[in-house]
Amino acid sequence: MMDQHLIIFLRPSITAASLLLLLLLQTHAFNPSSPITSTTPLLTRLQDIQCELALSIGRIPGTAMPPEWAASGAKLGLTLELEFSNEPADYEMNKERLLKGDALMGSKLYTTYPLNEPTFVSNKGTEIVKVLPGAYGCQIQQVQSQQYALRFFIDCPDGATRNDVELPAERIYFLSSCWNVEDERVLTRAVKRQKEMEETIQEITQQLDIIEKEQDNNLFQKALKFRESVDLVEKRGKLKLQLQELEQAYPLQSGSVIRGPNNIMFAKEGVIAVKRLRGAMGTREQYHWIGTFTYNEFFEDE
Repeated sequence: MMDQHLIIFLRPSITAASLLLLLLLQTHAFNPSSPITSTTPLLTRLQDIQCELALSIGRIPGTAMPPEWAASGAKLGLTLELEFSNEPADYEMNKERLLKGDALMGSKLYTTYPLNEPTFVSNKGTEIVKVLPGAYGCQIQQVQSQQYALRFFIDCPDGATRNDVELPAERIYFLSSCWNVEDERVLTRAVKRQKEMEETIQEITQQLDIIEKEQDNNLFQKALKFRESVDLVEKRGKLKLQLQELEQAYPLQSGSVIRGPNNIMFAKEGVIAVKRLRGAMGTREQYHWIGTFTYNEFFEDE
């Protein structure tokens, strides 16, 4: 199995937005057929949102980090408070291709500000992790459901180490999804479709149970029932696939999403990654997973 890491070639023909963003638990796929849509309205509503994130640094399935990194299975837990500000990101930050790959990613990046200094306890006692401002941007994934990729980063110049888990002293990237739910009718219709599909799948399952229990010695009737079963199984399979696609495109799983301010819903969990340059001239970017993060809460600006 290939290592699951996001790769970006720094050549004009291949851009960040054209690659599949593999996220744990959501697996919301980028839709290449989506028309180019402005991300400005969502970026405007993200501005000034403050939140608390729970970071879990450690080995996760699919990472391309070296085998010895966090091999024990230990975790480094941190609590990070963050603000998505209304200040444009500086020139150096605007070079980040993961956040600004092409027209789909938008032309504007804004600054993320840490609001606290995360701490953790090691054999040295309580240690403080230095964090510096970064940037954020968003990219439309599904126009109909108003689903966006949300990507941001902060800088950790000193890093942190607990046992064999090392938070590298470098730029740390966060990858997740969010939805514009300004029009609640869109979400209401999706919930209705979800319920109808679930009910139909249940009805088909009941029909199959009845057919299976029926006894018939007539070969012709047996053949008819077999054909009916095949059709029902096929129909149920298609419905399950449609339901899965619906639940990936819309924030319908209450345990997997969290409602934030300004009519935005966030995927509750995302992936944390670091960048590695590969290739003969260092022209290929790879993003290796180093953990996950969850949104604990959102709070008002004081």
